[in-house]
Amino acid sequence: MRAFLLALILATPALADPIPGADDPAFRAPFDRALQGDDPTALVEIHAAAEAGNTAAILALPAVNDWLRTTVTFADRKRIARVNGTPMADAFAAADPVAALWNMSEPGTDMDALLQRAFGLYDAGEPDKATFLFMTWVNQTGGYGDLPSGFFDHPVPPWAMAQVLRSRLTDVTAISPAAGEYLMVTRLDANDPAAWIALAGFAGLHRADASPPDTARLAAIFTAAAIPQDTASRRMADAVPVLKAITRPDQPLDPDTAKAATEAFRTEPGFQPLLALCAAACPQTKDQCTTAYVAGFGHPFGRAAQSQPLTALISTEDFFATPRGRLLLLRSTRGALGDTPATSPALAAARQIDACLADAILAANP
Repeated sequence: MRAFLLALILATPALADPIPGADDPAFRAPFDRALQGDDPTALVEIHAAAEAGNTAAILALPAVNDWLRTTVTFADRKRIARVNGTPMADAFAAADPVAALWNMSEPGTDMDALLQRAFGLYDAGEPDKATFLFMTWVNQTGGYGDLPSGFFDHPVPPWAMAQVLRSRLTDVTAISPAAGEYLMVTRLDANDPAAWIALAGFAGLHRADASPPDTARLAAIFTAAAIPQDTASRRMADAVPVLKAITRPDQPLDPDTAKAATEAFRTEPGFQPLLALCAAACPQTKDQCTTAYVAGFGHPFGRAAQSQPLTALISTEDFFATPRGRLLLLRSTRGALGDTPATSPALAAARQIDACLADAILAANP
């Protein structure tokens, strides 16, 4: 349970201290160059600073290596993969408790520890990395096991928590129907938006080809929660845009659906990368830019989690305002653009709402 102990350590004041070496020019100068463009000397110099014992350089090295490794020689890549003989990933995890929690996204085999690592990252101000690990835990376990005390007390995005609730309601072989329904009623009693997202998904409201919903089971849940049917129908309908954006359907979202989903996501810390991107790249149309991205490409969750440095080195808002951060998020759309980006339906949907974002995406994905 090393990860759980590390999560407890996160509460100590020492973790609020600046990362050692963050202001050292041996780190700061090449790091700033790497944020601006593809300067291969930046990676070489950060590796040198890491081998000299600069903690900030050790913590930045995996991200900068991800950005720039193709710009250096094969011999340099082999050398940079280790820090004084220690594999880069091991040096990173040993350098800082938060880095150990992230561990370069490696899930490990202990799923209880993985969940605690995710919760520790939320506490440490790393929401995108935390949700990345949380969703890995959901995908690996189905969310069917016993939930630890305080499971619902962490800032997990409602759409992510909804996947746990929905799975426990849907798979009656892993969780008894009564247990799944009871949990859902408790979350409705807590006015948890994740419950409405889960119920809308359970009813298949986001899919035209969904099977007919189990209306009797839904009615029983609403009765137990003392929620009128008309109120329940409205709350589930309100959750549909979120579901459509999260599932990233083959067809882009219409502008109204995208706008409703964007407003639901806007206050999530994990949505900050897109807000920062749009504020920097399309300041005159930043709200339309955000909606346009969601319309064409869904929620930006996890698209840059592995390439973003720890927020102790550079805040999310500042990182995605840099050329490097913007490029990472813009290029993350590549898979949805297909072989002909200029004519892709996803880009067309984005352009319908904001031409600025569409042009930026096209420029980043020639």
